[in-house]
Amino acid sequence: MIRMSRVNASLRRFGFGSMIAAAMLSGCSGGGGGGGTSTPPPPAPPSVPIAVSGAQAVWLDATTIVWPGAAQGASYRLFYSLNASLSPTSAGVSGADNASGDVLSPGTLTSTQLAAFPQYASALVLTVPAATAAKIGNVLEDQIMVVQYSSGAPSAATEVQTGPVLDAVYASAASVPLGLSFDASSDAPTFRLWAPTAQSVSLNVYPNATSTSATIEPMQFDPGTGVWSYTAANAGWTNSAYYTYTVKVFTRAVGAAGAIVTNTVTDPYSVTLNANGQYSMVANLADAATQPAGWPGTLLPTAAVPTDSVIYELHVRDFSSRDPSVPAADVGKYLAFTDTSSEGMTHLAALAHAGLTHVELMPVANFSSVDEVNCTTPVITPSTGAGLQAQLDVVNTQAGSCYNWGYDPFHYGAPQGSYSSAPQDGLARVREFRQMVQALHGIGLRVIMDVVYPHTSSSGQNPYSVLDEIVPGYYYRLDANGAVENNSCCSDTATERTMMAKLMIDTLRVWAGSYKVDGFRFDQMYLIPRPVMIAAASAVDQVAAQDGRGNAVIFGEGWTAPSQVASVIVPSSQLNLGGTGIGSFNDRLRDAVRGGGPFDSGSAMRAHQGFINGLCYDMNTVDAATNPDCSGDAGDALFALQDRIRIGLAGNLANFPLRPGVTGAGVDYFGSPTGYTVSPQENIVYVSSHDNETLFDVSEYKQPASVSVADAARAQVVGLSLVALSQGVAFIQGGDDLLRSKSGDSNSYRSEDYFNGIHWDGSTNNWAVGLPPQNTGNNAADAATLGPLLNSRPVPDPATILATSAAFQEFLQIRKDTDLFRLPSAAAIDACVSFPDASAQIHGLIVERISGIGACTSNSGFSSVVVLFNASNQQQSYPIAAYAGDAKGTASGQVYLDPVQASGSDAVLKTGWNFTSTSSAGVFTVPPRTTAVFVQYR
Repeated sequence: MIRMSRVNASLRRFGFGSMIAAAMLSGCSGGGGGGGTSTPPPPAPPSVPIAVSGAQAVWLDATTIVWPGAAQGASYRLFYSLNASLSPTSAGVSGADNASGDVLSPGTLTSTQLAAFPQYASALVLTVPAATAAKIGNVLEDQIMVVQYSSGAPSAATEVQTGPVLDAVYASAASVPLGLSFDASSDAPTFRLWAPTAQSVSLNVYPNATSTSATIEPMQFDPGTGVWSYTAANAGWTNSAYYTYTVKVFTRAVGAAGAIVTNTVTDPYSVTLNANGQYSMVANLADAATQPAGWPGTLLPTAAVPTDSVIYELHVRDFSSRDPSVPAADVGKYLAFTDTSSEGMTHLAALAHAGLTHVELMPVANFSSVDEVNCTTPVITPSTGAGLQAQLDVVNTQAGSCYNWGYDPFHYGAPQGSYSSAPQDGLARVREFRQMVQALHGIGLRVIMDVVYPHTSSSGQNPYSVLDEIVPGYYYRLDANGAVENNSCCSDTATERTMMAKLMIDTLRVWAGSYKVDGFRFDQMYLIPRPVMIAAASAVDQVAAQDGRGNAVIFGEGWTAPSQVASVIVPSSQLNLGGTGIGSFNDRLRDAVRGGGPFDSGSAMRAHQGFINGLCYDMNTVDAATNPDCSGDAGDALFALQDRIRIGLAGNLANFPLRPGVTGAGVDYFGSPTGYTVSPQENIVYVSSHDNETLFDVSEYKQPASVSVADAARAQVVGLSLVALSQGVAFIQGGDDLLRSKSGDSNSYRSEDYFNGIHWDGSTNNWAVGLPPQNTGNNAADAATLGPLLNSRPVPDPATILATSAAFQEFLQIRKDTDLFRLPSAAAIDACVSFPDASAQIHGLIVERISGIGACTSNSGFSSVVVLFNASNQQQSYPIAAYAGDAKGTASGQVYLDPVQASGSDAVLKTGWNFTSTSSAGVFTVPPRTTAVFVQYR
């Protein structure tokens, strides 16, 4: 239907439209044009026009507006204009439909409002007249201003943020299915778009992906929900046609005070698109036309407990760009995963056999940074050492390249087209994405998507800001002046808004249900409210349970939120997620293993060694000169790091008893607690990811020059073993098991296949292939420090790379075979895990014991397990009284190397380990730079 206010805007200008709208929307008659028109206009003011200070006022619900910082003793009026004609004058504003303004009276926030909006506790509160509230839907279409009067003269003015009031007025929209739905019998589509502030919306349907001629259909508006809809007569468009919407709406993003714009825009709920997201496609994901043969294939149940999970992070292009066994047409595409005999898929299958459970794909939902039709894969001139030509070639070709990580979302529910063999064909990307999922499921690997809901690439009237072109100002988190915040990288979305949360949860349901995705990694999760994350996890679990897969793996970046965000929402941060079952990356263990932190650059990259690369036991020249006694803020620097690692090994539990009087939360991490989880599944254990330098590269900075390639590789295996054997969910960056290098690149998001590719055959690891591009990350700041290392540190040989891979797979096998490394609860960890050396530490050594008897009974056949993580450059021995008098062997009660390692590939370990005992203790011995797992047979 068409609102009466749109029939004749002039009626509203003289008050009659207000009366009609009030009668229609509230069932009672209105009194004049604005509820306050009986009050005479204020006296003649000075001749200088008032200044409009952004959009500082916030409309919370139909009857309440707040203006933080505004004077309590002044008076206020609300002005609005359907045609966006408001203009500041010395008298206030001209061009208003309610010429004298609606009088806003002083008010107070209710306890419910204060709970929802604590950031406005001290703000000026204004009450909206009942007549204005009765026609709230009409007013929200308009350009809106609040004017302050002091001593009867206008003294300030501001525009109005309307996100909260749209939530309040159109709350019922949350239950309406948006985007496309299809008649169960005829397959005819219905289109639904939430655009409550739009003055008109029409549907444009194109016969194919490239047509510029559209059939235009007017859409019907539901004033109760703010949803516009259109139902087709038959299925003629289904799985063949494309569509857009034309939306006429007011936006503050144009001009000094906003304007009415007409935007042609794609559907925020697009399930697929033509090339570069110009059109949405009328695609029914339930139809055979969108499905590959045999879809969905074998669905894998969730791991028995969440802590069974081991995740391997991959980028679609990285997976196949350096794999000569992949057909040329499939390189960099979804279809590369369907080439099951390729080197990459063979490697993944071997990892799956050893114990890998999930592959996490970096963003594969549609993003804006790659031209899906015209992008190129440039030819890069190879460099060696610290050569410059390769990075110069990369920089010169970045603008038109097919390579990007994809953290610039465009459409949340549609697959990225540049990974499809036919970007212009909306069905191709759907089928090929599903083929990729099928192929990974087929080798026993579940699929996790990296999703990016806290921002979009653009907002306002930018061509890539779909959301803001439909409901301007609603979907984005705004600052005190009404500008879009940018705490992420780009335009921050307001996931606290009902319909933004709905968009997030609804599209997650599509990925989990229609694509059989098994879990989600949330980028910048700390910018999403905790209740929304809990609701999202529940929704995804419900979808996965429908086809017997069980609960999904849900985790993300739980860093500390900026104060301006934390004042508005309860962030999904590490310290807030305990008890939710939602995982967050454990930076405590990461930094302790690697050394330093993610923000180090330049000469600091050499300083701040970590557990695996020499702190205190094999100091490099920088640390030896600046910290010769290895001291830290609270004593021994390495002992502090080792305690953080111990807590990480124990699930990073806040209440884990490390030693008498010290729990996980009591171990310091730069003023914050090290332990913060309530259950181990909340502990996402990792030592590297796509961000920052790879584990190999960061250790190349920090190890002394005397460390050989073989020893550097052994140190890396110690680091990987800490991940594989931790209580929690293990997370590995793809290729770290092959000593993956990006030639020192600190942020390779657009560094091309050249710096990012993985050599699955182990022929090389990509170290010393030139200085990385100087226009991203810390690469320019690092160049003077990195260059000499690239020129001097040797490239690992294939034998060393493959030995690293084999050793890592053995640790996966140990984790898989021995459930003592996958304890399901905090109670089990508290009862079964201990660190005999926690009160008498040795540099470079961590000793862990896990009981397998009594309440800790294991199905592994072991009565206990002892792990010596020896990162040091010396053989280490450690006595444990509980093993006094025990014999070395594999009979009941005897102690031996874990059977996987005893028959494994590490010759140094097999000849260098030992167990002896006396009447007072059993003594465990391990070679340098080695993790050894000892088992006591039941």
